[in-house]
Amino acid sequence: MKDNYTYPVIFDYSEPPYTQILFPDFGFRRTEAAHDEDPVMMAQEWLALTIGAYEDEGIQLPAPGTDIHLNQDQKLVFINIWMPYHRSKEKVIYTKKTLTIPQWLDILAKESNINFSETLTEALKEKLHIKS
Repeated sequence: MKDNYTYPVIFDYSEPPYTQILFPDFGFRRTEAAHDEDPVMMAQEWLALTIGAYEDEGIQLPAPGTDIHLNQDQKLVFINIWMPYHRSKEKVIYTKKTLTIPQWLDILAKESNINFSETLTEALKEKLHIKS
């Protein structure tokens, strides 16, 4: 089981407003992204789920292909998947953190019954532009 995988992915723009996302190394399976969705993120999600399923079932992953032919409305993109991140998303594991804040802020937060873990998690997700 490796941590990093990179696979070629074909973005097909022939049927607007959708982007067809094809995975040549996985039997040309496909997904699609609507005009308001990021095709790179969709490809990453599909690959991460597929790689995870292959690993869980003990199936050997295909080698990344190199001889890929494109049509006029297609682009080749190489998508890298760092599996430790994606594996950790499947099973939420909490990590204890110690933090230091001004005393006055601590007093006000406690008076308002603010959950520090929840607030820090929300702030980090916002700062990192993570939608969930």
